[in-house]
This record gives sequence, C-alpha cells and structure tokens, in this order.
Amino acid sequence: MQPLTVEKRLDSIIDLSRQGKRINGLFRLLGCPLLWERAYGQVAPNKGALTPGIDPDNTLDGFSLERMERIMTAVLDGSYRFSPARRQYIPKPNGKKTPVGHSYCRRQAGAGGGEDFARTCL
Repeated sequence: MQPLTVEKRLDSIIDLSRQGKRINGLFRLLGCPLLWERAYGQVAPNKGALTPGIDPDNTLDGFSLERMERIMTAVLDGSYRFSPARRQYIPKPNGKKTPVGHSYCRRQAGAGGGEDFARTCL
C-alpha cells in the first residue's frame, strides 16, 4: 500500500468506528511498514522505553528496520509470540506494592502496533 493510502485509511478508521460501521482490511494494514514506524515513534520516546526487560540485550536502543521487518513478517505469518515480562514490585505511598512488568523491546514494538490499532478503532 502507498503511504498516502495508509494515512487515509488510518484517519478514516476513527470516523468509521465512531459511526459504528464495520471496518475491513485491518490485517492488511499490518503489512505496511509505515504503521510499524508510527508505532515505534509512539513507543520509543516514552520514559522507560529503553529499560532492559528480561534480556538486557533486547531493548529499543538500536532498533533497526531489519528487526522491524522480522517482527512484521512474524505477525503476518502467525508465528509471532509474546515473550514473558519481568515482574517487579514498586512501593506505593500507602506502604503497599504495585506490580510492574518490564518486557522485551520486541514485545513493546509489537504492542505499539496493536495499541495504535486499538486506540484508533475503539
């Protein structure tokens, strides 16, 4: 798909979903690198995005187009699997602790694409 077509479709999804209309071709959009680049652009600047997860070598620092292509291909052919998150407990002001999961960057990038769709469609 051409980048202009992808942008138009992403913009139209918001209006169509608000009108309660059926949206077709969402899976086809996952094959567009522009969507993945936008997802990375939304996830990377977040505080903690470069924090290592279970595997300290697997972070968003140094994320490459080749790596994005591998993830995109795995999602499209159905072989993508989320990796486990490292759970930590952070103290709250009331003395209790709240659980926080630190994930692999591969998972963060994949979730970013899904999050972009979810935010757009819901």
